Amino acid sequence: MCLISYKINQISASRTPCVLLMAACFFLLLVSLTSMSMASISNKEPVMSLTPRTIPLGGLALLDVVLPSGTWLQGISFLGREIPFFPREKHKGFEAILGAGLSVTPGRHALIIRWGGPEGLNVSTISVDVKYRKFPEERLVVARKMVEFPPRILKKVREDQHAVQKVCNMVTPRRYWKSSFVWPVNSRILSPFGLRRIFNGQPRSPHSGVDLRAPEGTPVRSANSGRVALVRNCYLSGWTMVVDHGCGLYTLYAHLSEVRIKQGTMVKRGEILGLSGKTGRATGAHLHWGISLLGTRLDPELFMKLLGCKGTP
Repeated sequence: MCLISYKINQISASRTPCVLLMAACFFLLLVSLTSMSMASISNKEPVMSLTPRTIPLGGLALLDVVLPSGTWLQGISFLGREIPFFPREKHKGFEAILGAGLSVTPGRHALIIRWGGPEGLNVSTISVDVKYRKFPEERLVVARKMVEFPPRILKKVREDQHAVQKVCNMVTPRRYWKSSFVWPVNSRILSPFGLRRIFNGQPRSPHSGVDLRAPEGTPVRSANSGRVALVRNCYLSGWTMVVDHGCGLYTLYAHLSEVRIKQGTMVKRGEILGLSGKTGRATGAHLHWGISLLGTRLDPELFMKLLGCKGTP
């Protein structure tokens, strides 16, 4: 702009007024084109959609991102964590799963999308509401040895918990699962996610999964394709299997009476992992089924409503 003004001022007054008029028109045209170019650049924003728009405690949502042409997705962050993303199966763009664990403070939280283009790094932010949710309580009476652990048993319990959590904290870059998930058994929910259990008058952590009715010996199927990341006989959950579906998503199967798949084996959706039972701390035969996303336990029932097959167990 300064350069053009300088040149205009140097034009001799003896020249025809048409020259001045042409220079002024050129200047206005350049300013107009520059403004249009900047507006075009600023309008190149990703198209983002979140389903559902509000996430209840223990719930999750599916994020869809479609980027402007010539740009690329660099990263997604939510609740202070990097969120794995993956290409959409049937359409252009990317998807990511967001989860809000029970420890998240209800309210608005920023979902940050970082994307690159010819102009450099760009950041887009949308606000996500995490909604408070009240959970029921249940009082149970069990053998004293199952609640008050001697040092040796307490050490075993903590080792089990650490082993499971260590596996679930790992993020496999590859996505193993395809299409929708299936329930591991065709049954009904006996105990919901988030249930606050009180054993012999002593409160315990909220229920980290759902308990499904499953008489002993019922085949337990993998909810989707993945890799068996852990097989362990735990003091509380008995024979336990953890399946890695990739991108930080895991399913957990507990109290099994029999394990039929070895650790490290790749499995397909619907493949039999083992048989239901009552191993570990259990008052009867059933299947405890859990969902873990980036090391955080989420509600399997809400998970299946979002990513599962139609219907209920």
